[in-house]
Amino acid sequence: MKKLRLEIRKRISILFLFVILFMLSLSARFLWIQIISNNKYQQKALGQRLRELKVEPKRGIIYDRNGVELAVSASADTVVAIPKEVKNAKETAKKLSKILDQSQDDIYERITKKAAAVYIARKVSEEQAKKIRKLNLSGITFTDETKRFYPKGVLASHLLGFSGVDNQGLQGIELSYDYELRGNPGRISIESDAVGRKIPEGIKDYKAPDDGNNIYLTIDNVLQYIAERELDKALTEHTAKAATIIMMDPKTGQILALANRPTYDPNNFAKYSPGLWRDRAVSDTYEPGSTFKIITTAAGLEEGVVHPNDRFFDPGYIEVAGQTIHCWKSGGHGSQTFAEVVQNSCNPGFVQVGQRIGKETFYKYIEAFGFSDKTNIQLPGEAKGLMYDLPEIGPVELATISFGHGISVTPIQLITAVSAVANDGQLLRPHLVKEIRNSAGKTIKDVSPEPIRRVISKKTAKTVRELLSGVVKEGSGKKAAVKGYEIGGKTGTAKHYGKQLYDSSFIGMVPSDDPHLVVLVVLSGVSSYPYYGSQVAAPIFHNVVEDSLRYLEIPPQEEIKTEEEERIKRVKIPNVKNLSLSDAEEILVSSGLKVKLEGEGDVIVDQVPNPEVVVNEGSTVILFFKGAEESKSRYRVTIPDLTGVRVKEAANLLSDLGLRLRWHGSGKVVNQRPKAGNLVDSGKYITVWLK
Repeated sequence: MKKLRLEIRKRISILFLFVILFMLSLSARFLWIQIISNNKYQQKALGQRLRELKVEPKRGIIYDRNGVELAVSASADTVVAIPKEVKNAKETAKKLSKILDQSQDDIYERITKKAAAVYIARKVSEEQAKKIRKLNLSGITFTDETKRFYPKGVLASHLLGFSGVDNQGLQGIELSYDYELRGNPGRISIESDAVGRKIPEGIKDYKAPDDGNNIYLTIDNVLQYIAERELDKALTEHTAKAATIIMMDPKTGQILALANRPTYDPNNFAKYSPGLWRDRAVSDTYEPGSTFKIITTAAGLEEGVVHPNDRFFDPGYIEVAGQTIHCWKSGGHGSQTFAEVVQNSCNPGFVQVGQRIGKETFYKYIEAFGFSDKTNIQLPGEAKGLMYDLPEIGPVELATISFGHGISVTPIQLITAVSAVANDGQLLRPHLVKEIRNSAGKTIKDVSPEPIRRVISKKTAKTVRELLSGVVKEGSGKKAAVKGYEIGGKTGTAKHYGKQLYDSSFIGMVPSDDPHLVVLVVLSGVSSYPYYGSQVAAPIFHNVVEDSLRYLEIPPQEEIKTEEEERIKRVKIPNVKNLSLSDAEEILVSSGLKVKLEGEGDVIVDQVPNPEVVVNEGSTVILFFKGAEESKSRYRVTIPDLTGVRVKEAANLLSDLGLRLRWHGSGKVVNQRPKAGNLVDSGKYITVWLK
């Protein structure tokens, strides 16, 4: 009996010990949950009771340079379903599908999901929202969101771009400056019970969104309208696939207008082909044709291999490495100064200038003007153009590049490069944003002009502008002229390979002595006649610039003198061979001539033109040191056709080109050696027979 009692007590003790251990572990667990992990489980509990909704920020406004709204955000209703509160899902889906033009099955699937809330339709129209509200459907409610709106319609659509349903930028400025425009979302939290019903006086939490920053563009909406108006007229008058106009302030790099056709409406961008969204001004490349001759002119003048008064002869073609390159004018332009070569857009003349510059030096200028890279204008999809690598450039490639063929550029690259000539040789980075302000109106970023590099001297830039003025006064750009203003510019025409399609263009600056405006006009894929830049693009330039000058209130210039006030003086080239550099320079400069050096050394071993040749005062004499004689071939001269002229006329013509004459007989020239069109060294004798 005693033994039984001890066994019972032992069992009770063990049970009691287990109870104590269980209570201790339970207390420890309660301690862990209630005290140590209190925050963790409290957040989980709140997460089960709170329904959190994102509050969209208001997207920043995009203005033009004068504060005119180009892109704004307006309130729009979004249809939301709370599945647990929907009573008749099938009937509800049927009614909503008729109003929203959506599949009934899709709507039914959404409103029966196991979720606190789901979107049915984002940012619906006012009419649709009104019809749904009249139905008073259980479990169907609305929330406010912002919808992007472009009050000017298609104006500047390629530049502005558009944003998607979630207010994210998808194209244009909307995409490239999305971080600045979108802002930071807020949130609202509402406490609900186990079946999802809102608890009256329950916990509510609201964090306000940070609205996006406002952007002020460099674009002027009036200038943009002028450009787009002229593009619409141009595509009506000419059969072309596309067209672009860019206006730029060369002193600041600001883009004042950037327009493309065909276009689209960013308010309904989804209704248009994605191909129409592309900004051709920055993403499409084309052969610039003769507009690129501005770069060749600038490089030749800067290097001193050509002077405005230097004489050239154009028989209508030029032979380069066995290839015949023709001038656009049948029969050529004959004898002409380099100023006239620019006016007449003479291809053989520019080929000779390109040969004088040389491929290595010319390539450096092409890169310096920015044609080998993007401009970084901060628009999506920018291309960098196409050009040969230096080792790929042979004599023919050098020749064609010199007059704008065999190289492709974007419109923004070309206008940026030419603006450097207008800006006294200083290349600036183009930009579209003037300043950025926060939602309170405080300026947080002010965009200043960004110099990249100096590409040519101020003096060279001035000379190039003077030559380009001659193009508009007397040359191929006459139809670009605006009465009362001196305009410098260049036409361009390039044929699509293997197709009867042409790119017609004109680029010009006004006033040419101190440019305030550079304008580029490009019509792509012109299939109707006329297709020349002088007849298609130059008149469009005239219309754009005439109205723009009036709007910008740039006063007309004083009457421009058109006659030479001084006669050009002729100079006989002195012989400086075998002289020291200092002596040679002194003799040439005192004779009114300029000097360019080829190679390095102390003693002159050769010169171009050769001694005794008569040239215009101010012409350049190239001096060669030992080892640099091979480069003399770059300065060869095209022999003119002398048939039918008398001795005096032939002598004068050859003298202008730096050549000399030997003759036999009397009367008029009936034969000559070497033949017309061949390239010979400057100073060589041309033998003619007279009858």
